[in-house]
Amino acid sequence: MQLIRDDADEKTKDYLEIIFSEIKRIELVLSELLILAKPQTVSYRHINVKETLVHVQKLLNTNAILYNIDIRTDFSSDDLFIKGDENQLKQVFINLIKNGIESMPRGGTITLKGLLNKHNKVVLTFEDQGVGMKRDILDKLGEPFFTTKTKGTGLGLTICLRILRDHRADVRVNSEPGEGTKFFLTFESAGPPIRKKREKADVQTSVR
Repeated sequence: MQLIRDDADEKTKDYLEIIFSEIKRIELVLSELLILAKPQTVSYRHINVKETLVHVQKLLNTNAILYNIDIRTDFSSDDLFIKGDENQLKQVFINLIKNGIESMPRGGTITLKGLLNKHNKVVLTFEDQGVGMKRDILDKLGEPFFTTKTKGTGLGLTICLRILRDHRADVRVNSEPGEGTKFFLTFESAGPPIRKKREKADVQTSVR
């Protein structure tokens, strides 16, 4: 088709461009299906998810500004350590924030919160001021191919939920029409890496 396009007239080129754009959509769906279908190579290690969220915030902030959206962070602890695959978790965080951006056509604020609760769990909250969702839509979240977007594949959140399940994270969603949406992700706290504990012990010994 690329060869045909080189010698085609303008009307044929217009049709070919439509075909090419649909091929790209097919490629996107196939790549997401492969993520769901085949085993993924993951590398679980100590992650400070506070640092990961700050990185994702900076990554998406420019795009958010274009939609008159402010991405804010609110952390109750300097360090929030869990064990997981950072690249996969970044994929989850980016997807949730982008969904929040798309749900706020008139702008607003997305707030990323993180805390260590009394049960030694790391709780991350993604809160937007978007259009919100009805109960029947909430019940279908995560179902393959279910989407409220005109151009969505309906696989993004399905992949996110699989990643979170693999990380043994608990997921809760609160939403009301016109009142925005909150995603609560709860992970087991891993505590600081052993190396850092040893370094702290060495410092205390040298002081004595």
